[in-house]
Amino acid sequence: MVLHMEIGARLKETREAKGLSLESLQETTKIQKRYLQAIEKNEFQVLPGKFYTRAFIREYASAVGLDPEQVMEEHKNELPTFEEESAVQYSRVQRTKKETAQKSGNSSRVLPTILTVGLIVGLIFVVWVVWQNMGDAENENTESNANPNDEINVPEGKEEEDPSNESTENEDAEADESADSTDEKPESSEEKQDGEEESTEGQMDVQLTEEGTGSFPEHTYEITGVSERTVTIELTGRAYMEVQSPKGGEDLVTPKEYTEEESPMTLELGENDSVFIKTGNAPGTVVKVNEQEVPFPDAELSTQKLLLQFK
Repeated sequence: MVLHMEIGARLKETREAKGLSLESLQETTKIQKRYLQAIEKNEFQVLPGKFYTRAFIREYASAVGLDPEQVMEEHKNELPTFEEESAVQYSRVQRTKKETAQKSGNSSRVLPTILTVGLIVGLIFVVWVVWQNMGDAENENTESNANPNDEINVPEGKEEEDPSNESTENEDAEADESADSTDEKPESSEEKQDGEEESTEGQMDVQLTEEGTGSFPEHTYEITGVSERTVTIELTGRAYMEVQSPKGGEDLVTPKEYTEEESPMTLELGENDSVFIKTGNAPGTVVKVNEQEVPFPDAELSTQKLLLQFK
């Protein structure tokens, strides 16, 4: 009975039948009211992008109690495709890779020159050291040969020392040195152990505890060993972003479409234990916690969510 209706009219009729207002639906889905109205009128060109259209319709259908996948299948002829959007995103990624390769190529050409100059300087230094040593050796030989009959004079009044006493004194000195070195060893071991314990403190660990499924999956990560909680979001293209702390709480950024030029976005969480990130362009979104990347498990799917929980 509903297949002849447009998808927008079908969603609107279901919403009104459940007594839901656009304001309450906006609060549930976190989709702006003007986008919800555009969906109900089938004015998909108003939405931020073609792949956002599919993501928003799934959210709308789920919020009013419909099966999102069934709705998408029954109205697939009405929905815009996103091949062009994917092609644009792919070209941007390729351009970034090309620029990186060019920078690497320039570095690879400069490095051999630096190494060659360093090798030449090193050889000159070695030759100079050898030449200096040879000169010193010749001077020593000349001085030793100049006075072959020189006598060794012993200062008057100095008595000949008893060899046995000298041996005893040497043994006592060696025993004292051995005792000192024995006393120092436990301190070195303790210092080494303390250093190892300090090096293991503060290491961040990121674990994927739950991988989401479906067309708009939510993935949960558990992050430990973090004292200062800083989240950075970098974009390589256009992406609709929503960021909350905690999930369903305060918006850390304005929910809207962002461009590559507006990134990176750096968020200081303070004492907050979690942050919820929703993106419409996961392949073009890089999320980092304290400079360590937290990846999206599905490398191809555009619409994904991340829930980062700090322990």
